[in-house]
Amino acid sequence: MERTDVALARVNFLRKVKKITNWDKVVFLDETWLNANHTVSKAWTDGTTQSTTKVPEGKGQRLIITHAGTSSGFVPNCLLAFKSTKTNEYHEEMNFEKFKEWFLKLLDNLKEPHYIIMDNAPYHSVQKHKPPTSANRKLEIIAWLQEKGIEANETMLKNELLRLVGLHKPSTPTYVLDDIAQEKGHNVIRLPPYHCQYNPIELIWAQVKGYAARSNTTPPFTANKMLQLLNTAVENVSAEDWKKVVTKCRKLMEEDWERDVRFDNICDQEFIINLKDCSSDFESDSEIDLGCTPLE
Repeated sequence: MERTDVALARVNFLRKVKKITNWDKVVFLDETWLNANHTVSKAWTDGTTQSTTKVPEGKGQRLIITHAGTSSGFVPNCLLAFKSTKTNEYHEEMNFEKFKEWFLKLLDNLKEPHYIIMDNAPYHSVQKHKPPTSANRKLEIIAWLQEKGIEANETMLKNELLRLVGLHKPSTPTYVLDDIAQEKGHNVIRLPPYHCQYNPIELIWAQVKGYAARSNTTPPFTANKMLQLLNTAVENVSAEDWKKVVTKCRKLMEEDWERDVRFDNICDQEFIINLKDCSSDFESDSEIDLGCTPLE
């Protein structure tokens, strides 16, 4: 989190959110998952077979979930949940087209301009006119350069073409979703990498999953049943719950900004160490050798 590029992304993010004056107009979105066999990890038992858990071993079928909310609660009509057909990382099945369709629905449900805070998942971050890389073929690199009015042809070596790309590519990427949101009057602010603690919906997910786990203790253990539990869990999240987590994350952002400012001020100070002084808590006539010899 303190790597130079990540710390810089955090500073840029915190500068942007410091300018927000109405936090009721901030939307937080994220994806998560729930497994059909998701339940409490511990339960009371009297040692008999009848009192032991009936939950099957393994995780069961998975639901992939997307939602968004503000300090007033979940955005209405924006819960997306579908069954996964894979057992690996859930991000594999949430592609750009599927997320874009949901994102447009979210924007339609926002009646006033909002700030939209989201992370940098690949399907959130598809670029417009993405600059080519060494993985692209020469003809693709040439086409990108020529579209920008830069002279390039097949007689040039690939390294020469990539050098031209480096000289003429934009300093900051332009994202498809950001432009769509801006056209509708909204502004997207992207979370810095490894800083999910700034997204209050993470705490809401914990509440939703906790309800689902406590309620999923008897058969059947299916994705359809978990979908019903998910809908009930979402309905049980109140506006007050959302307000608390948004306030908590705002406070954390403010504290981190103040910490970074203090750290920067400390690093900028000049430290002087006087090597000629030798101080200790012992009396001057102490027989303990402190091993400190004044420099000549």
